[in-house]
Amino acid sequence: MEISREEMIKMAVETRKKVTSSVVKQEELDEYPVEIQVIKVPTRSGESTVYFSRSAKKDDAAPLVINLHGGGFIRERTASDDLYCRKLVYGIGCKTLDVDYRVAPEFPFPTALYECYDVVQWAFSRGKELGIDTSRIVLTGHSAGGNMVAGICMIAKAEKAFKPALAVLDYPPMDLLTDPDKKEARGGGIPVERARLYNLYYCEKEEQANYLASPVLAEEEQLKDFPRTLVITAGLDDLCNEAEAFALKLAQAGNEVTLKRFPGASHGFTVYRMAEYEKAMELIVRFIKENVR
Repeated sequence: MEISREEMIKMAVETRKKVTSSVVKQEELDEYPVEIQVIKVPTRSGESTVYFSRSAKKDDAAPLVINLHGGGFIRERTASDDLYCRKLVYGIGCKTLDVDYRVAPEFPFPTALYECYDVVQWAFSRGKELGIDTSRIVLTGHSAGGNMVAGICMIAKAEKAFKPALAVLDYPPMDLLTDPDKKEARGGGIPVERARLYNLYYCEKEEQANYLASPVLAEEEQLKDFPRTLVITAGLDDLCNEAEAFALKLAQAGNEVTLKRFPGASHGFTVYRMAEYEKAMELIVRFIKENVR
C-alpha cells in the first residue's frame, strides 16, 4: 500500500505522542553546569539550530564534539541529548555542538544529512570564533545520528572538504533496505512495525538502497580514509548485526576501528541511561580523550 507524504506526516505526529523518552530532571542537568549558546547556522535547508555548550573555563584550543541525536530520524533533540553533551564537556574538557536537525517525514532523506554536513563544515571554518582546535573535531551520533555521521564522513571524503579527527557511532541503523522483520530479533530493539515506519518516513523505498541512507551498502572505496572510529552496539538491539557488519567493512577498507558490544544493553541505552550505559559513557569519554590529545 502506497502512503502519501501528507499521510506519513499525520502518522508521524501520532507516533511521536506514543514514544516517550527517559525523563531528565533539572537537578541532573544542574550537576553539570555549562554555558549554552543557541546559534543559528546557515545551511542549504535554511537556518539550523545548534546548541553550543562549554564550561566557564576559557580554552581556545579545546576539542569540539559535534553531536547528532537519535530518534528514528523523526524526533527532535531532547533533554537527554543535553545531558549527554554536558557529561562530555566535563568528562573530556571539550566543547560540544548539539544539532537540532530537521526531522522526517516533514523533511525526508537527504535533508537532515546535508543539513548536518553543512553544520560540520561551518564548524570547521569557525575555529577561532568558537574557540576550538579544528584538528580535534569529533563527530558523535546515536541511532539515526550515527547513520548520518557515517554519511557525513563519506560525503566529506568525496568532496575533499574536511576530515573529523574521530567518529563515534552509537547503536546506528546502517541498513534501511532490509525489512526490519527480516533482521534478527534480539528482544531490546525497536518494534518491527515502528522500525518499518521510521525507515519509510525518512527514506522512500527506492532511496533505501542509497549508501548514504544505508551505509553498510557502501563500497570499499567510499569507506577508505575514514576517521578513527568507535562503533558501539547493544546486544539486545535488532540493529546490532548491521552496525557490526559496517564496523567490519570499515576495517577491511583499511581504517582503524574499535568495536564494542554491550551484551545486556538495549537500543538507545547510552543516551536514555539504561542498563550498561555507564560503561558506554566511560568508553566514549576514554576513546575521545586518548585520541584527540
